[in-house]
Amino acid sequence: MKKKINNKTSLIAYLIANGISVPHYCYHNDLSIAGNCRVCLVELKNSMKPVVSCATNARVALQNSSVYHDSALVKKARENILEFLLLNHPLDCPICDQGGDCDLQDQSLFFGFTKRRFYKFKRIVSDKELGPIVKTVMTRCIHCTRCVRFAAEIAGTEELGVFGRGSASEIGTYIDKVLTTELSGNIIDLCPVGSFTSKKFSRQKLK
Repeated sequence: MKKKINNKTSLIAYLIANGISVPHYCYHNDLSIAGNCRVCLVELKNSMKPVVSCATNARVALQNSSVYHDSALVKKARENILEFLLLNHPLDCPICDQGGDCDLQDQSLFFGFTKRRFYKFKRIVSDKELGPIVKTVMTRCIHCTRCVRFAAEIAGTEELGVFGRGSASEIGTYIDKVLTTELSGNIIDLCPVGSFTSKKFSRQKLK
């Protein structure tokens, strides 16, 4: 049974509500739309290229076109986007705290990447000191900005942000500041790739 659509429902929310699996990293139902990861692409009939479903209004899309979420074009587009997301991602799944429960890992296994086309050396990003709760491994970050939007919209403290441009973009604090709010630990659960983990329960500390 199809769910009802209101004027603010995004296309990805409508598809998920109707049991259709759409990969996504930056989208979260309780946060504002960012459209950073681009993995939630879908195809609209008579459209020249795939569109980002999280930033597309469901009512408008369904009234004016047909939606294809698993076409050959969509699968190829998602594969290309995923390849760029993995461009600088470390190969540390066996020791990653998110390993086994990581959407990025699941998608990479689904598409079966076995070769490199665009790079020889991975970008290195220094870890950030964010206080006694959150441990960072910033080389894993895919800039989905879930943590930034959570800090600003839910926790009410704009302690995190994105600085730098293009390939030099990083998530961090603009000044030397730690996360001191009671809600800061929630960014550990929000992070889809294990860039933020718990200092107390870090797997890399286990002997």
